[in-house]
Amino acid sequence: MKKNSLIRILFFLIVYVTLSAIATYYFSIDKRERTKLYLAQQIEKLYSEYQATKYAYRMLANFFYDELSHDTKFLQLLVSWQKDSKVGKEIERFLSQKFRLLQKYEINYLTIYDPSGNIVASMHKMAPLKRKKSKLFEKKETTNELVIEFKKPFYFQRNMVGIYKAAISYNVFKNRLAKLFKGYYEYIINGTLINKKVFSYGNYLFVQSDLHKDFYYEQSSKSLQNSRQKELIHRINSTIKEKIASSLAKRKNFAILTKIDDTYYTVSFLAIKGKEHIGYLISYKPDSNTAIFESIFLQNVILSNIIIAIVLLFIYYVLETRNRFEMMAVTDKLTKLYNRYKFYSIAEQEIQRAKRNKRPFAIIMFDIDKFKLINDTYGHDIGDLVLKEISQIIRKNIRRYDYAFRWGGEEFIILAPETDIKNAMKLAEKIRKLIENHSFEEVGKVTISLGVTQFDPENEDNIDAAIKRADNALYLSKKEGRNRVTLAV
Repeated sequence: MKKNSLIRILFFLIVYVTLSAIATYYFSIDKRERTKLYLAQQIEKLYSEYQATKYAYRMLANFFYDELSHDTKFLQLLVSWQKDSKVGKEIERFLSQKFRLLQKYEINYLTIYDPSGNIVASMHKMAPLKRKKSKLFEKKETTNELVIEFKKPFYFQRNMVGIYKAAISYNVFKNRLAKLFKGYYEYIINGTLINKKVFSYGNYLFVQSDLHKDFYYEQSSKSLQNSRQKELIHRINSTIKEKIASSLAKRKNFAILTKIDDTYYTVSFLAIKGKEHIGYLISYKPDSNTAIFESIFLQNVILSNIIIAIVLLFIYYVLETRNRFEMMAVTDKLTKLYNRYKFYSIAEQEIQRAKRNKRPFAIIMFDIDKFKLINDTYGHDIGDLVLKEISQIIRKNIRRYDYAFRWGGEEFIILAPETDIKNAMKLAEKIRKLIENHSFEEVGKVTISLGVTQFDPENEDNIDAAIKRADNALYLSKKEGRNRVTLAV
Protein backbone atom coordinates (compact mmCIF):
# COMPACT_ATOMS: atom_id res chain seq x y z
CA MET A 1 0.00 0.00 0.00
CA LYS A 2 2.82 2.35 0.81
CA LYS A 3 4.49 1.52 -2.47
CA ASN A 4 1.29 2.29 -4.39
CA SER A 5 1.04 5.65 -2.62
CA LEU A 6 4.63 6.51 -3.53
CA ILE A 7 3.98 5.55 -7.15
CA ARG A 8 0.85 7.70 -7.17
CA ILE A 9 2.73 10.66 -5.66
CA LEU A 10 5.52 10.26 -8.23
CA PHE A 11 2.96 10.12 -11.03
CA PHE A 12 1.28 13.31 -9.84
CA LEU A 13 4.66 15.05 -9.53
CA ILE A 14 5.48 14.10 -13.12
CA VAL A 15 2.07 15.35 -14.26
CA TYR A 16 2.60 18.60 -12.33
CA VAL A 17 6.06 19.19 -13.81
CA THR A 18 4.77 18.40 -17.31
CA LEU A 19 1.74 20.70 -17.04
CA SER A 20 3.87 23.40 -15.45
CA ALA A 21 6.36 23.18 -18.31
CA ILE A 22 3.54 23.35 -20.88
CA ALA A 23 2.01 26.38 -19.13
CA THR A 24 5.39 28.11 -18.89
CA TYR A 25 6.06 27.43 -22.57
CA TYR A 26 2.63 28.76 -23.55
CA PHE A 27 3.05 31.94 -21.51
CA SER A 28 6.58 32.42 -22.85
CA ILE A 29 5.12 32.30 -26.37
CA ASP A 30 2.47 34.79 -25.27
CA LYS A 31 5.16 37.09 -23.84
CA ARG A 32 7.23 36.74 -26.99
CA GLU A 33 4.23 37.65 -29.16
CA ARG A 34 3.40 40.61 -26.93
CA THR A 35 7.00 41.78 -27.16
CA LYS A 36 7.06 41.28 -30.92
CA LEU A 37 3.89 43.32 -31.34
CA TYR A 38 5.20 45.97 -28.98
CA LEU A 39 8.48 46.28 -30.89
CA ALA A 40 6.54 46.61 -34.14
CA GLN A 41 4.57 49.43 -32.52
CA GLN A 42 7.81 51.10 -31.46
CA ILE A 43 9.07 50.99 -35.04
CA GLU A 44 5.77 52.51 -36.21
CA LYS A 45 6.09 55.13 -33.51
CA LEU A 46 9.61 56.09 -34.62
CA TYR A 47 8.42 56.22 -38.24
CA SER A 48 5.54 58.50 -37.22
CA GLU A 49 7.94 60.74 -35.28
CA TYR A 50 10.23 60.84 -38.30
CA GLN A 51 7.40 61.66 -40.70
CA ALA A 52 5.82 64.25 -38.42
CA THR A 53 9.12 66.07 -37.89
CA LYS A 54 9.98 65.85 -41.57
CA TYR A 55 6.54 67.22 -42.43
CA ALA A 56 7.05 70.15 -40.04
CA TYR A 57 10.37 70.99 -41.72
CA ARG A 58 8.79 70.63 -45.14
CA MET A 59 6.04 73.04 -44.13
CA LEU A 60 8.67 75.51 -42.92
CA ALA A 61 10.69 75.13 -46.13
CA ASN A 62 7.50 75.50 -48.20
CA PHE A 63 6.53 78.60 -46.24
CA PHE A 64 9.87 80.19 -47.13
CA TYR A 65 9.50 79.03 -50.73
CA ASP A 66 5.97 80.47 -50.96
CA GLU A 67 7.24 83.79 -49.68
CA LEU A 68 9.98 83.86 -52.32
CA SER A 69 7.78 82.58 -55.13
CA HIS A 70 5.37 85.51 -54.57
CA ASP A 71 8.10 88.11 -54.26
CA THR A 72 8.21 89.88 -57.67
CA LYS A 73 11.53 91.58 -56.92
CA PHE A 74 13.22 88.23 -56.19
CA LEU A 75 11.77 86.62 -59.29
CA GLN A 76 12.94 89.56 -61.43
CA LEU A 77 16.41 89.20 -59.94
CA LEU A 78 16.44 85.56 -61.06
CA VAL A 79 15.47 86.65 -64.57
CA SER A 80 18.21 89.28 -64.52
CA TRP A 81 20.82 86.74 -63.34
CA GLN A 82 20.41 84.81 -66.55
CA LYS A 83 21.69 87.90 -68.42
CA ASP A 84 24.19 89.12 -65.85
CA SER A 85 25.66 86.77 -63.24
CA LYS A 86 26.82 89.74 -61.17
CA VAL A 87 23.23 90.01 -59.96
CA GLY A 88 24.07 86.94 -57.83
CA LYS A 89 25.58 89.17 -55.13
CA GLU A 90 22.35 91.11 -54.90
CA ILE A 91 20.36 87.85 -54.72
CA GLU A 92 22.56 86.67 -51.86
CA ARG A 93 22.03 89.92 -49.97
CA PHE A 94 18.31 89.62 -50.61
CA LEU A 95 18.25 86.04 -49.28
CA SER A 96 20.61 86.47 -46.33
CA GLN A 97 18.10 88.18 -44.03
CA LYS A 98 15.39 85.64 -44.86
CA PHE A 99 17.84 82.76 -44.57
CA ARG A 100 18.46 83.67 -40.93
CA LEU A 101 14.86 82.68 -40.26
CA LEU A 102 15.50 79.23 -41.74
CA GLN A 103 18.69 78.95 -39.70
CA LYS A 104 16.73 79.72 -36.57
CA TYR A 105 14.84 76.48 -37.21
CA GLU A 106 18.09 74.74 -38.20
CA ILE A 107 17.51 74.57 -41.94
CA ASN A 108 21.13 75.41 -42.65
CA TYR A 109 21.30 74.60 -46.35
CA LEU A 110 19.70 76.76 -49.06
CA THR A 111 20.64 76.77 -52.74
CA ILE A 112 19.04 78.62 -55.65
CA TYR A 113 19.69 77.28 -59.16
CA ASP A 114 18.86 78.69 -62.56
CA PRO A 115 16.81 76.54 -64.96
CA SER A 116 20.01 75.17 -66.53
CA GLY A 117 21.31 73.89 -63.21
CA ASN A 118 23.85 76.64 -62.45
CA ILE A 119 24.15 77.75 -58.84
CA VAL A 120 22.71 81.24 -58.39
CA ALA A 121 23.11 81.50 -54.63
CA SER A 122 24.39 79.07 -51.99
CA MET A 123 23.53 79.87 -48.38
CA HIS A 124 25.05 76.89 -46.55
CA LYS A 125 25.53 78.39 -43.11
CA MET A 126 26.46 81.60 -44.96
CA ALA A 127 29.25 79.79 -46.80
CA PRO A 128 31.07 81.76 -49.54
CA LEU A 129 29.42 81.46 -52.93
CA LYS A 130 31.04 79.03 -55.37
CA ARG A 131 29.56 79.33 -58.80
CA LYS A 132 29.70 76.10 -60.68
CA LYS A 133 27.71 74.04 -63.06
CA SER A 134 25.51 71.47 -61.28
CA LYS A 135 24.30 68.25 -62.87
CA LEU A 136 20.94 68.79 -61.27
CA PHE A 137 18.86 67.51 -64.13
CA GLU A 138 21.11 64.81 -65.48
CA LYS A 139 20.49 61.13 -64.82
CA LYS A 140 23.31 61.11 -62.27
CA GLU A 141 21.97 64.00 -60.25
CA THR A 142 24.32 65.26 -57.51
CA THR A 143 22.49 65.03 -54.21
CA ASN A 144 23.56 64.91 -50.61
CA GLU A 145 22.35 61.66 -49.08
CA LEU A 146 23.24 62.93 -45.60
CA VAL A 147 20.58 65.61 -45.58
CA ILE A 148 16.81 65.82 -46.09
CA GLU A 149 16.13 68.00 -49.13
CA PHE A 150 13.08 70.04 -50.12
CA LYS A 151 13.05 71.14 -53.76
CA LYS A 152 10.62 73.24 -55.86
CA PRO A 153 10.74 75.35 -59.08
CA PHE A 154 10.23 79.13 -59.32
CA TYR A 155 7.97 80.53 -62.07
CA PHE A 156 7.66 84.08 -63.32
CA GLN A 157 5.14 84.97 -66.03
CA ARG A 158 4.63 81.24 -66.66
CA ASN A 159 8.31 80.66 -67.31
CA MET A 160 10.57 78.64 -65.06
CA VAL A 161 13.23 81.02 -63.73
CA GLY A 162 14.93 78.97 -61.02
CA ILE A 163 15.02 76.04 -58.62
CA TYR A 164 14.67 76.27 -54.84
CA LYS A 165 16.44 73.66 -52.72
CA ALA A 166 16.49 73.72 -48.90
CA ALA A 167 17.99 70.97 -46.75
CA ILE A 168 18.39 69.87 -43.15
CA SER A 169 21.05 67.47 -41.93
CA TYR A 170 20.07 64.23 -40.24
CA ASN A 171 22.13 65.26 -37.24
CA VAL A 172 20.02 68.39 -36.79
CA PHE A 173 16.94 66.30 -37.50
CA LYS A 174 17.69 63.73 -34.81
CA ASN A 175 18.42 66.48 -32.25
CA ARG A 176 15.03 67.99 -33.05
CA LEU A 177 13.45 64.58 -32.50
CA ALA A 178 15.12 64.39 -29.08
CA LYS A 179 13.65 67.76 -28.10
CA LEU A 180 10.18 66.95 -29.39
CA PHE A 181 9.80 63.35 -28.22
CA LYS A 182 12.03 63.16 -25.13
CA GLY A 183 14.36 60.33 -26.05
CA TYR A 184 17.87 59.65 -27.28
CA TYR A 185 18.25 59.59 -31.06
CA GLU A 186 21.22 58.68 -33.20
CA TYR A 187 21.98 58.51 -36.87
CA ILE A 188 24.43 56.09 -38.46
CA ILE A 189 25.58 56.27 -42.07
CA ASN A 190 26.20 53.41 -44.45
CA GLY A 191 29.94 53.31 -45.06
CA THR A 192 29.49 52.69 -48.81
CA LEU A 193 28.06 56.20 -49.17
CA ILE A 194 31.15 57.72 -47.57
CA ASN A 195 33.34 55.82 -49.99
CA LYS A 196 31.23 57.13 -52.88
CA LYS A 197 31.33 60.69 -51.47
CA VAL A 198 27.62 61.23 -52.09
CA PHE A 199 27.52 64.47 -50.07
CA SER A 200 27.96 67.95 -51.41
CA TYR A 201 27.54 70.41 -48.53
CA GLY A 202 30.03 71.46 -45.87
CA ASN A 203 32.89 69.53 -44.30
CA TYR A 204 32.33 66.03 -42.88
CA LEU A 205 34.28 64.01 -40.37
CA PHE A 206 33.15 60.45 -39.81
CA VAL A 207 33.77 58.12 -36.88
CA GLN A 208 33.20 54.37 -37.10
CA SER A 209 30.06 53.32 -35.24
CA ASP A 210 30.35 51.18 -32.11
CA LEU A 211 27.38 49.18 -33.46
CA HIS A 212 28.95 47.86 -36.66
CA LYS A 213 32.15 48.40 -38.64
CA ASP A 214 30.19 49.20 -41.82
CA PHE A 215 28.37 52.18 -40.29
CA TYR A 216 29.63 55.62 -39.22
CA TYR A 217 28.63 58.62 -37.12
CA GLU A 218 29.17 62.17 -38.21
CA GLN A 219 31.58 63.68 -35.70
CA SER A 220 29.11 66.47 -34.90
CA SER A 221 26.59 63.78 -33.95
CA LYS A 222 28.75 62.52 -31.10
CA SER A 223 29.78 65.96 -29.86
CA LEU A 224 26.17 67.00 -29.30
CA GLN A 225 25.67 64.36 -26.61
CA ASN A 226 26.61 64.91 -23.01
CA SER A 227 29.11 62.47 -21.50
CA ARG A 228 26.50 60.62 -19.43
CA GLN A 229 24.24 60.12 -22.43
CA LYS A 230 27.20 59.10 -24.56
CA GLU A 231 28.26 56.49 -22.00
CA LEU A 232 24.74 55.07 -21.72
CA ILE A 233 24.32 54.77 -25.48
CA HIS A 234 27.75 53.16 -25.76
CA ARG A 235 26.79 50.60 -23.09
CA ILE A 236 23.52 49.85 -24.87
CA ASN A 237 25.33 49.51 -28.20
CA SER A 238 27.89 47.16 -26.66
CA THR A 239 25.08 45.01 -25.26
CA ILE A 240 23.11 44.71 -28.51
CA LYS A 241 25.99 44.80 -31.02
CA GLU A 242 26.23 41.05 -31.63
CA LYS A 243 22.46 40.55 -31.59
CA ILE A 244 21.69 43.11 -34.30
CA ALA A 245 24.51 42.40 -36.76
CA SER A 246 22.35 40.30 -39.08
CA SER A 247 19.41 42.72 -38.82
CA LEU A 248 21.60 45.69 -39.78
CA ALA A 249 22.74 43.83 -42.87
CA LYS A 250 19.14 43.40 -44.06
CA ARG A 251 18.71 47.21 -44.33
CA LYS A 252 15.18 46.99 -42.91
CA ASN A 253 13.36 48.45 -39.92
CA PHE A 254 13.69 46.54 -36.67
CA ALA A 255 13.70 47.04 -32.90
CA ILE A 256 15.29 45.30 -29.95
CA LEU A 257 14.99 45.31 -26.17
CA THR A 258 17.91 45.38 -23.78
CA LYS A 259 18.46 45.85 -20.06
CA ILE A 260 21.02 48.17 -18.48
CA ASP A 261 21.23 48.57 -14.68
CA ASP A 262 17.74 47.13 -14.08
CA THR A 263 16.22 49.47 -16.67
CA TYR A 264 14.85 48.21 -19.97
CA TYR A 265 15.51 50.17 -23.15
CA THR A 266 13.79 49.91 -26.51
CA VAL A 267 16.20 50.53 -29.37
CA SER A 268 14.36 51.12 -32.66
CA PHE A 269 16.09 51.24 -36.04
CA LEU A 270 14.41 53.07 -38.93
CA ALA A 271 16.04 52.36 -42.29
CA ILE A 272 16.63 55.60 -44.22
CA LYS A 273 16.62 55.12 -47.97
CA GLY A 274 17.36 57.36 -50.92
CA LYS A 275 18.53 55.91 -54.17
CA GLU A 276 20.06 53.27 -51.97
CA HIS A 277 20.23 52.50 -48.27
CA ILE A 278 21.58 55.59 -46.50
CA GLY A 279 21.70 54.45 -42.90
CA TYR A 280 19.56 54.18 -39.81
CA LEU A 281 17.80 56.64 -37.58
CA ILE A 282 17.99 55.08 -34.11
CA SER A 283 15.76 55.76 -31.12
CA TYR A 284 16.91 54.87 -27.59
CA LYS A 285 14.09 55.06 -25.06
CA PRO A 286 13.69 53.83 -21.47
CA ASP A 287 10.93 51.26 -21.43
CA SER A 288 8.50 50.34 -18.65
CA ASN A 289 6.21 48.09 -20.68
CA THR A 290 8.75 45.26 -20.91
CA ALA A 291 8.90 45.06 -17.12
CA ILE A 292 5.10 44.83 -17.20
CA PHE A 293 5.30 42.00 -19.74
CA GLU A 294 7.80 40.22 -17.48
CA SER A 295 5.53 40.77 -14.50
CA ILE A 296 2.50 39.45 -16.40
CA PHE A 297 4.52 36.44 -17.52
CA LEU A 298 5.66 35.66 -13.96
CA GLN A 299 2.16 36.19 -12.58
CA ASN A 300 0.68 33.89 -15.22
CA VAL A 301 3.30 31.21 -14.55
CA ILE A 302 2.85 31.42 -10.78
CA LEU A 303 -0.95 31.49 -11.03
CA SER A 304 -1.04 28.60 -13.49
CA ASN A 305 1.28 26.57 -11.24
CA ILE A 306 -0.94 27.30 -8.25
CA ILE A 307 -4.06 26.26 -10.19
CA ILE A 308 -2.35 23.12 -11.51
CA ALA A 309 -1.17 22.26 -8.00
CA ILE A 310 -4.63 22.83 -6.51
CA VAL A 311 -6.36 20.75 -9.20
CA LEU A 312 -3.84 17.92 -8.92
CA LEU A 313 -3.97 17.99 -5.12
CA PHE A 314 -7.75 17.86 -5.28
CA ILE A 315 -7.64 14.91 -7.69
CA TYR A 316 -5.01 13.24 -5.52
CA TYR A 317 -7.15 13.84 -2.43
CA VAL A 318 -10.23 12.39 -4.15
CA LEU A 319 -8.29 9.34 -5.31
CA GLU A 320 -6.64 8.87 -1.93
CA THR A 321 -9.99 9.26 -0.17
CA ARG A 322 -11.62 6.78 -2.49
CA ASN A 323 -8.67 4.43 -2.07
CA ARG A 324 -8.87 4.85 1.70
CA PHE A 325 -12.56 3.96 1.69
CA GLU A 326 -11.88 1.02 -0.60
CA MET A 327 -9.10 -0.14 1.70
CA MET A 328 -11.38 0.26 4.71
CA ALA A 329 -13.93 -1.91 2.93
CA VAL A 330 -11.42 -4.70 2.29
CA THR A 331 -9.09 -4.29 5.27
CA ASP A 332 -9.49 -5.55 8.80
CA LYS A 333 -9.52 -2.52 11.07
CA LEU A 334 -7.56 -4.13 13.92
CA THR A 335 -4.81 -6.08 12.13
CA LYS A 336 -4.66 -4.02 8.88
CA LEU A 337 -4.67 -7.30 6.95
CA TYR A 338 -7.10 -7.94 4.12
CA ASN A 339 -10.50 -9.22 5.23
CA ARG A 340 -12.58 -12.18 4.05
CA TYR A 341 -14.33 -10.09 1.35
CA LYS A 342 -11.00 -9.17 -0.22
CA PHE A 343 -9.89 -12.82 -0.01
CA TYR A 344 -12.53 -13.95 -2.48
CA SER A 345 -11.70 -11.14 -4.90
CA ILE A 346 -7.98 -12.00 -4.91
CA ALA A 347 -8.65 -15.74 -4.94
CA GLU A 348 -10.70 -15.35 -8.13
CA GLN A 349 -7.81 -13.52 -9.81
CA GLU A 350 -5.32 -16.17 -8.70
CA ILE A 351 -7.57 -18.98 -9.92
CA GLN A 352 -7.66 -17.43 -13.38
CA ARG A 353 -3.90 -16.94 -13.38
CA ALA A 354 -3.30 -20.48 -12.12
CA LYS A 355 -5.46 -21.86 -14.94
CA ARG A 356 -3.59 -19.79 -17.54
CA ASN A 357 -0.14 -20.73 -16.26
CA LYS A 358 -1.10 -24.22 -15.13
CA ARG A 359 0.63 -23.53 -11.84
CA PRO A 360 -0.93 -24.23 -8.41
CA PHE A 361 -1.18 -21.87 -5.48
CA ALA A 362 -1.25 -22.73 -1.78
CA ILE A 363 -3.68 -21.91 1.03
CA ILE A 364 -2.42 -21.81 4.62
CA MET A 365 -5.05 -21.45 7.31
CA PHE A 366 -4.16 -21.05 10.98
CA ASP A 367 -5.54 -19.80 14.24
CA ILE A 368 -4.15 -18.92 17.68
CA ASP A 369 -4.07 -21.71 20.18
CA LYS A 370 -6.17 -21.14 23.33
CA PHE A 371 -6.94 -17.56 22.29
CA LYS A 372 -10.12 -17.52 24.38
CA LEU A 373 -8.00 -18.24 27.46
CA ILE A 374 -5.77 -15.23 26.60
CA ASN A 375 -8.81 -12.96 26.40
CA ASP A 376 -10.29 -14.35 29.61
CA THR A 377 -6.99 -14.11 31.49
CA TYR A 378 -5.54 -10.82 30.24
CA GLY A 379 -8.53 -9.07 28.77
CA HIS A 380 -9.57 -8.30 25.22
CA ASP A 381 -7.13 -5.37 24.93
CA ILE A 382 -4.19 -7.73 25.39
CA GLY A 383 -5.84 -10.19 23.04
CA ASP A 384 -6.07 -7.46 20.41
CA LEU A 385 -2.36 -6.71 20.89
CA VAL A 386 -1.57 -10.38 20.28
CA LEU A 387 -3.60 -10.30 17.05
CA LYS A 388 -1.72 -7.16 15.91
CA GLU A 389 1.72 -8.60 16.67
CA ILE A 390 0.95 -11.84 14.85
CA SER A 391 -0.28 -9.80 11.86
CA GLN A 392 3.02 -7.88 11.82
CA ILE A 393 5.02 -11.12 11.96
CA ILE A 394 3.06 -12.47 8.98
CA ARG A 395 3.47 -9.29 6.90
CA LYS A 396 7.23 -9.20 7.47
CA ASN A 397 7.84 -12.87 6.64
CA ILE A 398 5.74 -13.62 3.58
CA ARG A 399 6.84 -12.85 0.04
CA ARG A 400 5.86 -9.50 -1.46
CA TYR A 401 3.41 -11.22 -3.83
CA ASP A 402 1.83 -13.39 -1.09
CA TYR A 403 -1.42 -12.28 0.56
CA ALA A 404 -2.40 -12.40 4.24
CA PHE A 405 -6.00 -12.19 5.50
CA ARG A 406 -7.78 -12.14 8.81
CA TRP A 407 -10.44 -14.77 8.27
CA GLY A 408 -12.33 -13.99 11.43
CA GLY A 409 -11.74 -13.90 15.18
CA GLU A 410 -8.33 -15.45 15.73
CA GLU A 411 -8.27 -17.22 12.34
CA PHE A 412 -5.94 -16.18 9.48
CA ILE A 413 -5.35 -17.28 5.88
CA ILE A 414 -2.25 -16.91 3.70
CA LEU A 415 -2.64 -17.25 -0.08
CA ALA A 416 0.71 -18.00 -1.74
CA PRO A 417 0.58 -17.73 -5.59
CA GLU A 418 2.53 -20.19 -7.77
CA THR A 419 3.52 -22.25 -4.73
CA ASP A 420 3.44 -26.04 -4.60
CA ILE A 421 2.64 -28.02 -1.48
CA LYS A 422 6.27 -28.59 -0.53
CA ASN A 423 7.12 -24.87 -0.41
CA ALA A 424 3.78 -24.13 1.24
CA MET A 425 4.68 -26.48 4.10
CA LYS A 426 8.06 -24.75 4.48
CA LEU A 427 6.37 -21.34 4.68
CA ALA A 428 3.81 -22.60 7.19
CA GLU A 429 6.51 -24.13 9.38
CA LYS A 430 8.56 -20.92 9.21
CA ILE A 431 5.62 -18.84 10.44
CA ARG A 432 4.79 -21.35 13.18
CA LYS A 433 8.33 -21.20 14.55
CA LEU A 434 8.51 -17.39 14.36
CA ILE A 435 5.36 -17.03 16.42
CA GLU A 436 6.38 -19.76 18.83
CA ASN A 437 9.73 -18.06 19.46
CA HIS A 438 8.25 -14.58 19.75
CA SER A 439 7.71 -13.09 23.21
CA PHE A 440 4.37 -11.31 23.44
CA GLU A 441 3.92 -8.49 25.94
CA GLU A 442 2.01 -9.55 29.05
CA VAL A 443 1.20 -12.97 27.57
CA GLY A 444 4.69 -14.35 26.87
CA LYS A 445 4.59 -17.37 24.56
CA VAL A 446 1.80 -17.96 22.01
CA THR A 447 1.44 -20.79 19.52
CA ILE A 448 -0.61 -21.36 16.39
CA SER A 449 -2.00 -24.40 14.60
CA LEU A 450 -1.91 -24.52 10.78
CA GLY A 451 -3.56 -26.39 7.93
CA VAL A 452 -2.04 -26.39 4.45
CA THR A 453 -3.56 -27.28 1.08
CA GLN A 454 -2.98 -26.68 -2.59
CA PHE A 455 -5.40 -25.40 -5.24
CA ASP A 456 -5.23 -27.58 -8.32
CA PRO A 457 -6.14 -25.44 -11.39
CA GLU A 458 -6.67 -28.50 -13.60
CA ASN A 459 -9.25 -30.13 -11.34
CA GLU A 460 -10.86 -27.28 -9.38
CA ASP A 461 -12.98 -24.28 -10.40
CA ASN A 462 -13.58 -22.46 -7.11
CA ILE A 463 -11.78 -21.81 -3.87
CA ASP A 464 -14.34 -23.19 -1.42
CA ALA A 465 -13.13 -26.78 -1.58
CA ALA A 466 -9.54 -25.70 -0.92
CA ILE A 467 -10.65 -23.62 2.08
CA LYS A 468 -12.55 -26.61 3.40
CA ARG A 469 -9.47 -28.81 3.08
CA ALA A 470 -7.25 -26.28 4.82
CA ASP A 471 -9.84 -25.89 7.60
CA ASN A 472 -9.99 -29.67 8.09
CA ALA A 473 -6.18 -29.83 8.24
CA LEU A 474 -6.21 -27.01 10.82
CA TYR A 475 -8.74 -28.99 12.86
CA LEU A 476 -6.41 -31.99 12.79
CA SER A 477 -3.51 -29.84 14.03
CA LYS A 478 -5.67 -28.77 16.96
CA LYS A 479 -6.82 -32.30 17.63
CA GLU A 480 -3.28 -33.69 17.57
CA GLY A 481 -1.93 -31.29 20.17
CA ARG A 482 -1.76 -27.82 18.60
CA ASN A 483 1.35 -25.83 17.61
CA ARG A 484 1.85 -27.89 14.49
CA VAL A 485 1.39 -27.83 10.67
CA THR A 486 -0.90 -30.40 9.05
CA LEU A 487 -1.10 -31.07 5.32
CA ALA A 488 -4.62 -31.57 3.99
CA VAL A 489 -5.24 -35.06 2.63
